[in-house]
Amino acid sequence: MKGMFVVGCLVAMPLAAWPLPETPVPKPADPVAGDLSQPPVLSDELIRKAVRDTIAEDPHPVDPAKASAGVYGTTVPGMHDKMSAAFEQARVPDCLHDDALKLQPAYIGPIAVVGPYSLPWVIAAVIRGKCH
Repeated sequence: MKGMFVVGCLVAMPLAAWPLPETPVPKPADPVAGDLSQPPVLSDELIRKAVRDTIAEDPHPVDPAKASAGVYGTTVPGMHDKMSAAFEQARVPDCLHDDALKLQPAYIGPIAVVGPYSLPWVIAAVIRGKCH
């Protein structure tokens, strides 16, 4: 075993001493007006032109109903929406539907129990009054 280690070190020594191939250094090129490999220099005039072009593509004004839309196009929820969501969340579920175990999830440690194996949890939910 010791001899194999020594042989491996002796074989690896010359390999480690070999120089790595040198990569050629690219020459700096003169910037050309049509060169697309370099990003354009941002200036105020370039940004104004891009905004004008974008507005020209889609000239429709913003709908006033969606003017208060968030980043992803969702509007700010109103009081009616908040109350509806709160009532839906607080409602005691029906035991024969998909959300029967909403208030008493079926888990054994970190493992979720699903399908017909969750029947004992449904029975316990009925007894405890967690579903109708």
